[in-house]
Amino acid sequence: MFIILGFYKFKSLKSLKKNKIILQKLFIQNKIRGTLIISKEGLNGTISGKSKSISLISKKIKILFQIRSFDSENLSKSEFQPFHRPKIKIKKEVVPMGLNISTKNKKNNHIDPLRWNNIIKEKNTFILDARKPFEYELGSFKKAVNPKVNHFREFPKYLNKLDKRNPIAMFCTGGIRCEKASTYLNQKGFENVFQLKGGILNYLKKIKKKRKYVERRMFCFR
Repeated sequence: MFIILGFYKFKSLKSLKKNKIILQKLFIQNKIRGTLIISKEGLNGTISGKSKSISLISKKIKILFQIRSFDSENLSKSEFQPFHRPKIKIKKEVVPMGLNISTKNKKNNHIDPLRWNNIIKEKNTFILDARKPFEYELGSFKKAVNPKVNHFREFPKYLNKLDKRNPIAMFCTGGIRCEKASTYLNQKGFENVFQLKGGILNYLKKIKKKRKYVERRMFCFR
């Protein structure tokens, strides 16, 4: 059985090249596959391996970059190795949007799944699905709107058209897109912006016991 770990962290990082070399060796030694993106603004990864190896690599990443905990962390299991090889990339941004996140002025607007359910019931709340169009077509929350952009750099153009008077509740797959998008909106003067903590992956995991209710009343499958 393989463990798949998806995670991200927005934090000012240093020694990118040095730590990349260290992690590349550790990935190979521990038979870890998947992708890890590191940048000056943070990191984002989806990796897979045996349970002990994933635990070791997770701890090593935190030690190397002086991270106490990831902003979001999702675990799942697979009977086979889903990735072909290990890849560690250094990029300007964790998610390409032409916007660098500063953790110093970043607002904590994460909301847990239960509170999310209450917020999206309100009439004036604008529900924004920040995932890619093909993900939206598979299923989304009722009344959710998707900007239908395949390249995230195009996202700010859409965000500029939103109404500042209405609360905005946004979600994506694991939360990282919303992290950047909500920061952008905050910088543009939007005050009531909420993001689903851990994305739809965390939502379905936390609301698992109420899955039938979610599918019937709140989630629309196309």
